Amino acid sequence: MYQHFPRPDRYCGPCGHLNAFVHERRIDGAPGFLRGLRAVFVSDTHVLRRTTGAEIDALVDRVAALSPQMLLLGGDYADDGADAVRLFEAFGRLRVPLGGFGVIGNNDAEAWTGRLDALKAVMARAGIEMLVNGCVHLPLNGGTLHIAGVDEFKNGKPNALGLYPDAPCEDEYRLLLSHYPVMPAVRPELMLCGHTHGGQFNLLGLTPFAVGFERLKPPRVPTLAISGQFQLGGMKLIISKGIGASRLQLRVGVRPEIELLRFE
Repeated sequence: MYQHFPRPDRYCGPCGHLNAFVHERRIDGAPGFLRGLRAVFVSDTHVLRRTTGAEIDALVDRVAALSPQMLLLGGDYADDGADAVRLFEAFGRLRVPLGGFGVIGNNDAEAWTGRLDALKAVMARAGIEMLVNGCVHLPLNGGTLHIAGVDEFKNGKPNALGLYPDAPCEDEYRLLLSHYPVMPAVRPELMLCGHTHGGQFNLLGLTPFAVGFERLKPPRVPTLAISGQFQLGGMKLIISKGIGASRLQLRVGVRPEIELLRFE
C-alpha cells in the first residue's frame, strides 16, 4: 500500500458551489501520437440541490476555457439523480473533439440503484460514454489510445482484466479511469482517480485517511494514495482532490481542483 499525506493548503471553504482551481499536470514521456493532447479530468463534483444552475454553468465554462480535446470524469457526480441530470445537461454544451468518458462512483451507484442504464443514457446525451469495466479503443494520429474504466469498489465489481492489451506496442497507450484509487490488476501507463477529496480535512498533513478512515467500515477498501501525482513503476497515477463532498460540506486545508492534463 502506498500512502501519501500532502501538506495542507491555505484553504478553508464550503462545498457545493463547484469552485475549483485548475491544476495543470504534464504527462511526460507520452508516445508521439499523443503529444500535444489536452484533456481535462473532473471528479467528485457532488452537485447539491442548493447548487445553482449558474454555478454549474461556471464550472462548465471553466472547463471550456481550457480548450480540452477530451473530457474525463471520475464519478460521484451528485447524491441525487435529478442533480446529476442538471450537471450533465450543462456538460452537454461542451464541444470536445475526442469526446467524453467517465466512470461511476459509490454515490452514483447508490443514487441510481437499479437505474444505471438511465444514468448511462443521461451521460450519453451529453456526449459522455460511461465505462463500467469497459474500454474504448480510440484511433489517434496513427496510434491507439485505450481508455478503460472500472466499476466502483463499494457496491460494484471492478475488473480491469482483458480490457486492453497487457503489453501494448509503442503506438498504443493505456489510460484507466477508476473512482477509487486502488491498484488495478493490469497496470496501465496512466491511471486517474478521485474519491478521497484529498482527505477533505488536512490538518498539519494529517487527514482522515491517515487513521484508516476507509478501513474502519466495510468494505475496507485499501486506499493506494490520497492525492497528487506519483510514478509507480511504469504507471503514472494521478489522484484528484475533486471539487465537492457528500457529507459534511466543508473543506479545510484541501483546495478543490480540476486537472488539466498535457501530454508531452
